[in-house]
Amino acid sequence: MNLISIGAVLLFALSIPVVMGYRILPIEGTPYWLFGILFVLLTVNILRPKLIKFLLWPIIIIVLGATMMTAIVDRSKTAPVYGVHDIILQQEAAMRYLLEGKNPYKETYFGTAVEEFNYDEPGNTGAVNPALYHFVMPPWYLLFPFALYFTSIPLFGFFDGRMALLIAMAGLLVVLWRWFKHRPLAYLAMILTALSPSVVDYFIEGRSDIFALFWFIWSLYFLERKKLFWSAFIFGLALMSKQTIWLAAPFYFIAAGGYSIISIVVALTLAAPFLLWDPGAFIDSTVRFLSGGSVQSYPVSGYGFGMVLRSFGIIKDIHAYYPFIIWQFIFAAPVLTWAIIWFKKKKVMGRLLIGYALTLIVFWYFSRYFNNSHLGYLSSVFILGALKSEDEGV
Repeated sequence: MNLISIGAVLLFALSIPVVMGYRILPIEGTPYWLFGILFVLLTVNILRPKLIKFLLWPIIIIVLGATMMTAIVDRSKTAPVYGVHDIILQQEAAMRYLLEGKNPYKETYFGTAVEEFNYDEPGNTGAVNPALYHFVMPPWYLLFPFALYFTSIPLFGFFDGRMALLIAMAGLLVVLWRWFKHRPLAYLAMILTALSPSVVDYFIEGRSDIFALFWFIWSLYFLERKKLFWSAFIFGLALMSKQTIWLAAPFYFIAAGGYSIISIVVALTLAAPFLLWDPGAFIDSTVRFLSGGSVQSYPVSGYGFGMVLRSFGIIKDIHAYYPFIIWQFIFAAPVLTWAIIWFKKKKVMGRLLIGYALTLIVFWYFSRYFNNSHLGYLSSVFILGALKSEDEGV
């Protein structure tokens, strides 16, 4: 079986759980006609795999695009907290604060929809959501959706932060379509990025990973094509999309050389207004909150080493500071060093992605939190790294 046939089979297998688990049109009843169209497209693609170049986009639009738009419309008709993650609620509240002239990194989120979000901690169902105290995301994640906000309100009468994620996913798939030299590998990259079970649920509920991944991969696309100014400019946006990208900086700066200064200037330009507004609030929300150094810090949680320490009784209070940086230095620093040396031997994009993902998984495992969506993001980076290495013949 060749790669195109494997792609056709994967497309069928990964599409079905999505359309069976979510509504695919915001209408009363079941749109059987749309299911019929989808089944025909999927079946034809199995029988004639080479038609994937024509059928892939319509299938992804029906399976993921229609599902996400339905989730957005259903939420607008139901309640602000319906079917959405609290990071979207906080993003929307932060945007409103900014429109009111308030600093979203300084304000608390009591009295907003974030307070209505169902937040639980193990053994403490009455816990206060730490998101009520800090807006954790860097500025580009906050600022980019305004372009959609000012158009969607007049057009649709509502705004949903996931609109930006939908644009980011579409942009990411276009970049992948063009990035891979071998077309069958491009199809696999698109299918696994859009429909992998490890990411699709988190994408639909509004986790921020695809937003950051889009800007990151777009910067690598230009980097590979030696369009270094635009690559560095976009990587600067990626740095201010999510802290996840910060660990990619050593690899990217090695590849981009002197153009790296452009990335730093772009990132600082986006951060500067908020740093000048209230440097303490900005650093507290985007750095100390995640590392445990804030008065109200992100709790030890997830599936990482922190929970191992808690299960052994070493960590008794999940909200208290614990020096995870020691463990990160012991384990992540050697991995980063090895990955950089490995990458410098052959500066190709597959090695950049895999080296970054290896560093990130170790760093994350030994951090305060290692959550389900983090594993989904890592799976995407590993998949793209492996496929890109194959594409490069490495």
